Parts: sequence; C-alpha cells; structure tokens
Amino acid sequence: MLIYKKKDSLIYELHPVTTVSFIAAITLLALIFSHPVYLLGLLLAVGMAVAAAEITREWFYYLRFSLGMMAVIIIVNTIFVQAGTTVVFSGPRIPGLGRVKVTMEALLFSIAMGIRLVVAMSAFCLYTYAVNPDKVLKLFGRFGNRSILTAIMAARLFPLMIKDFKRIVEVYRCRGVKLNTGSWLQRSKNILPVMNVLLLSCLERSFQLAESLWIKGYGSGKRTFYNRDLWRPRDFIVVFSVLISLIIGIWAAIKGWASYTYYPRVESFNLGEIKLAVFLTFILIVPAVLNWGWKRWPLLKSKI
Repeated sequence: MLIYKKKDSLIYELHPVTTVSFIAAITLLALIFSHPVYLLGLLLAVGMAVAAAEITREWFYYLRFSLGMMAVIIIVNTIFVQAGTTVVFSGPRIPGLGRVKVTMEALLFSIAMGIRLVVAMSAFCLYTYAVNPDKVLKLFGRFGNRSILTAIMAARLFPLMIKDFKRIVEVYRCRGVKLNTGSWLQRSKNILPVMNVLLLSCLERSFQLAESLWIKGYGSGKRTFYNRDLWRPRDFIVVFSVLISLIIGIWAAIKGWASYTYYPRVESFNLGEIKLAVFLTFILIVPAVLNWGWKRWPLLKSKI
C-alpha cells in the first residue's frame, strides 16, 4: 500500500527528476539560508507547491509535528543559550545554570531554526505524497538499485506506520477500548496491544514486499522497462526555475545576503536583501503558478 495517490494536478504530471530536483533545491536552500525572510520565502514556495498537489490535509499533520519540535527548540535554546544583549525575561537562579534569562536574540534565532525545520518537513511531505516511489526506483535504480530501494522504503516507513496506527486505534475504539482514559500507567497498558498489532502489521508488510520482489525477479538480471517517462515543456520550465533559484541562492549565501546576525544583537533588515528574497520566492513558486494556469486554461495544458 502506497501513500502516494495521483490526483488531477500538474505536480503529479511532472517528470520524477523535475519533482525531486525541486524538493532537493528547497531542502538545500533551507540548510544554507539563515535569514528569516529567505526562510519564510522558502516556506511560502513549498506551501504553495503542497496546495497545488492538493495534500494540505496531510501537510497539517506534518505541521503539527514540526510545530511541536519547534516549541522544543525554542524552549531549550532560550533557556540554555543565554547569549544576546536584549533581555526579555529574567527568571530565578537554577543551580548549575545560574540565573535564567531569556534574550530576544536567542528567541529570534530559535524561531528561525524552527522555520527551517518546518520547511524541511514540508519538503519531505511533498516528496512522500506527490512523488511516485516506483518511478523514483525505476529512475535511480540503475545507479545502485539496492541502495535506492532501501532509501525509498525508509522514506515510506514513517507515513505508513502513522496510517496503520490510526487504523488500529479506530478498530480498538470500535471494540470499546478506552485508550485515553485513566492514569498514565493504565493508558500505557492500553496502548501495548496497539503497538503489538502495529509490529505484526509491519512484519507482514515486509514479507509481502519480499514476496513481490522475488516474484518480479528483482536483482536477478538486467532491469527492463515497460514504459519511459517523457520530458515535456513543463519539465524544462520547472527545471530552469530550479537552476536559477539555486544559482541565486548560492550566490546570495556567498555574498552574505542570505545570512543573518542574531548575536550579540540582531541586525536590521536590508531592503536589497528583502528584494532578492522576494525575487527568489517568485522563481520557486513557478510550479504552483503553472498548476494554476494548467487547470484554468485548456490551451496552456495542451501546450505544456
């Protein structure tokens, strides 16, 4: 059972190289950038791509998890990293740490790193639900089929486990089992059968996958292809926009425009840096804009 499900969207009609290149560019730029405006631009671009792929409902689960991790980052960083000159809150003295003080610089740095995490998780969500894993395996399998198969299976593991967990919990609730009531010890005991069934489900899926690969003769000889993915004008447009965004992003990072100084005092925003971030965001929303035109104008759909 695959998480991927094709929908009526341009994102699903792109060549797998095109989609993977776009996701890889978003992830790479998120790791390079530290400027909050650039990170917000990346979040907007990947969010519009997610909306174009019609997976906003699935995206919300990733956002909820990412916001939880973001809250942990903010709490830990603001408490243990007491650098910065603008003190927002001064707390009690803790043995071994001294007086706890929360600075605006540490808080803003934590928020920026949290936005970076949200961008990376959003890109992973887009890859999980909008990229056909079979096409990726067929595309990259010739360069190391076992490694690519392992990577694809690892990328599918977490979403599949979440889906199985929800399904098993619903079955137990239909049987009258109350999983969220009682003390924490009672709730832990109630969740143990769920985890047991989840483990059995994962083992059963692994056996089914192994049998399927064996029946298809995986690894027994040279790979054959039933059909091939064609490159179309929409792929060239998106790949060109990805290349331009990478060139601009790397150039901005080299020049220091995409970096931001948080300590010891936050620096003011430069209008030129903001303009470049806006221009970069406009380039990265090309897939979402093409999808909008692809659905609105049949002539454009036939041309690209």
